[in-house]
Amino acid sequence: MCGICGFVSLKPVPNGERILQRMVEALHHRGPDGCGVLTVGDAEMRRNGETGKESTDSPFHRFTVSHAYIGHTRLAIIDLSEAGKQPMPNEDGSVWVTYNGEIYNFLELRSLLEQKGHRFRSRTDTEVLVHAYEEWGEGFVGKLRGMFAFALWDEERKRNGETEKRGIGAKGKLLLARDRLGIKPLYYAHLPDGTLVFASELRAILEHPQVSREIDPLAVDAYFAYGYIPAPLTIYRVVRKLPPAHYLVWQDGQITLHRYWQLDFTKKRTESAEELAEELRERLKETVKLHLVSDVPLGAFLSGGMDSSSIVALMAQVSDRPVKTFSIGFDDEKFNELPYARLIAQRYGTEHHEFIVEAPTASLMPDLIGYFGEPFADSSALPTFIVSKIAREHVTVVLSGDGGDEIFAGYEWTRRTLLWTSKFQLPVANRQSPNPWREALIRHGTNLWHRLLKAWRDWRSGPVATFQRRTRTPFAIRQLLYSRDLLEALNGQVADYIQDDLIRSAPVGDWREVFLYCDTMLYLPDDCLTKVDRMSMAVALEVRPPLLDHTIVEFAASLPFDFKWRNGTTKWLLKQAMRNDLPQETMRQRKQGFSIPVAKWMRGPLGDEVSAYVNNRDQFLNPESVRRMIALHREGKVNFGHLLWRVYVWGVWREMVRDS
Repeated sequence: MCGICGFVSLKPVPNGERILQRMVEALHHRGPDGCGVLTVGDAEMRRNGETGKESTDSPFHRFTVSHAYIGHTRLAIIDLSEAGKQPMPNEDGSVWVTYNGEIYNFLELRSLLEQKGHRFRSRTDTEVLVHAYEEWGEGFVGKLRGMFAFALWDEERKRNGETEKRGIGAKGKLLLARDRLGIKPLYYAHLPDGTLVFASELRAILEHPQVSREIDPLAVDAYFAYGYIPAPLTIYRVVRKLPPAHYLVWQDGQITLHRYWQLDFTKKRTESAEELAEELRERLKETVKLHLVSDVPLGAFLSGGMDSSSIVALMAQVSDRPVKTFSIGFDDEKFNELPYARLIAQRYGTEHHEFIVEAPTASLMPDLIGYFGEPFADSSALPTFIVSKIAREHVTVVLSGDGGDEIFAGYEWTRRTLLWTSKFQLPVANRQSPNPWREALIRHGTNLWHRLLKAWRDWRSGPVATFQRRTRTPFAIRQLLYSRDLLEALNGQVADYIQDDLIRSAPVGDWREVFLYCDTMLYLPDDCLTKVDRMSMAVALEVRPPLLDHTIVEFAASLPFDFKWRNGTTKWLLKQAMRNDLPQETMRQRKQGFSIPVAKWMRGPLGDEVSAYVNNRDQFLNPESVRRMIALHREGKVNFGHLLWRVYVWGVWREMVRDS
């Protein structure tokens, strides 16, 4: 896995190489094995200023040929030789790529390209990208099977053997692309003068001096609505996330976005459950085997849940050596899945490693938030970082079970929504109480009366409205946190539309699949995969999620919904497929997730930290409302744990950007 960054402009950039070097250095943690830069203009191509000669005095291998600046940091996984360095060119140096990810069908594509006359000088999947672009143009992105984010610079020389140069500042073309599910990140900023800046992480893109750090009020509302900031928004007005399954083309200072893949739930398989379960297991086994291709040591995250246990079971069956597994637990038994992880480790004889997370480790959060570059409140980022750090001491690559809950209906909010509601229409509007504190008590109340009232409201309002309430904080509650300045800046526009638009446009035949579509296209890339990428790459660990191979995702979407959720049983067909590979305890256990005991921690010293962070210096929040929430939470009347965690993360992030 790697880090990529750069910028393209219609005019020379003063100190462009120094800016690029700072961007590359900001991504060093993603690729500690090497780094490289490419600067492109209408001069001849050289290396470190001398044709055909490369300096050994610099940590960068520098290709200087000055309107495009492209950088790369390398975590060597496949082909560890010098031939794998990036940015990487085609044969004549007219196409260059900087790339982050793994292409699992690269050998198949390479064979096709060699038959068409393309010549390769490395064993990397990276080189396939430049030749595939030469052969098939922009549409080659749809042929890739894997996880990826890349930037491809086309000097646009004439093809068919001619080598005439065109004015690169005007005619060069940059292609940015991101994988179908958003496993790998890519940010960009299109500036008023036509300059396009891009990077794997926000911290790198902010190294460009023209990128404004003005905060976007809508992104602030999105953060408190969802606990993360959905694409294409970022916390900064001028910076955007490239959405999953999209590529962007920059040319003549203009950009265009193109979608190349759409998840479709409308086409259903008709075979028997037995046939489909057998096919699912074979598909999973095949994709796990593909995900094991590596020239460095591999292992697996093992939570003890259905998804990671299935991955470890199949890894053990196709590997010629014991699988290295890594698990963490908590001192609070309600959040501890270590006993289930041990069952799988013992059954398959893995080399198993465990770690217990305690409340004081929350002190790590200020450092971890910096890797996200913006507020990000999934509290499981903390254990994800810890298990990644443990794994990195033994391996460079791990496989994970990410994606199983989204594609096989594994989340508790889906299960509870379907159990508690019976209406079959699709209400979209979020009904709001005129009294926001009453709404907060209904949503977060801990006593039996509040629980019954909440269940009655869910039944009355219908399944989709219930799903919305379970997966985002209603604006009636959010506005309690906001200052008058923020409410005025929002001017009635709130971030609810992001989820509502997905619900309206969901390509489904069964209304229940709206939940899966939203989870897969919103929560998965912008929360789960963002968390895993930042926390694993913070320690230079590559995480591969076999369940998110797009062929598996498409297969799951083609299954009738009753094969995923049946009579209250989640992941029904996956359990049928793996019934001979996993113990019954794994099949029967209730979904716990990678959660931490936030509510408990907020009743301790962490609650004092929240109050300290939110003060009159922050023009976005209302300190009095936050203190009232802390008091109610500590008295045990209302469980505001997760909402207060969002406030805590926001406060930490605000202090960080003030000091930067």
